[in-house]
Amino acid sequence: MSRAPGLLPLEPALIPTSWDFDLERPVLANLHGDYGYLGEGYYRSLDAEFAGHQVVPSVRDALDALVVPIALLRAAAHDVGVPESEIVTDRFPPAPLLAYPVNPFSTHGEHLEDAAAIESRRKGLTYTGKYAVHCQLLPPDHRIDVVKVVVGRCTVPEYEAFARSLFACFRLPLMKVRVIVTTPAYLLSAIEPLPFRQLAPVDRALLEGAVPWPG
Repeated sequence: MSRAPGLLPLEPALIPTSWDFDLERPVLANLHGDYGYLGEGYYRSLDAEFAGHQVVPSVRDALDALVVPIALLRAAAHDVGVPESEIVTDRFPPAPLLAYPVNPFSTHGEHLEDAAAIESRRKGLTYTGKYAVHCQLLPPDHRIDVVKVVVGRCTVPEYEAFARSLFACFRLPLMKVRVIVTTPAYLLSAIEPLPFRQLAPVDRALLEGAVPWPG
C-alpha cells in the first residue's frame, strides 16, 4: 500500500495521559505524514476536527511542530531536550551551527561548519536581511542523526524513549526527526514531514498493534 490509509483509531495503550482525551471515544491517527499547512494531510485533520472527532495531529499540533522555533519552545515546555539557539537577521553566532530560515519560502536547515560557510550563506538564508534565521549552536562533541518516528516508536533501539517523548509532546503519528546527539543528551533540532509512502516495510511494521491495519 503506497497511499496513506484514512484516519485510523489509535490503540488506547499508546495514548499518553497528558493528552487528556476522552478515552470512551476513539482517538483517530492521521497517517498521511505530511501535515504541512493547506496540504492534504492538514485538511484531513481539519475536516476531522470540524466533524467533532478526536484526531492527532490537530491542525495546531501540525503548525507548532513544523515551525522550528515554535517546535523547540513546545519541546522545552514538555521537558524534551533542545539546543541553545538564537534568532538572528545578520550577526550569526560562531560556527558550527544549524541554521533554519524563518520565512514562508524555506523549510530546510543548513549545517554551517565554519565562518566561511556562514559568510557564504548569510544573504541567502536571510534573503539579504529580510527574514530571520533560527541558529542552533552545536557543541564540539555532537553528531546529527535523522530518525523516523512512527506512532511514538522507532526502529533504532537507542531512540525508543526519545521517540515516545516526542510523540507525547507533538502528537504527530508520523514524523522525521533531526536530532543533535551529545554525550549527555539527545536534543531536538527539527521535525520534518514523513509521508506515508516513504515508510519502509520495517517502519510500517511499527504500526502493527498500534492501529487496525487494513488487510
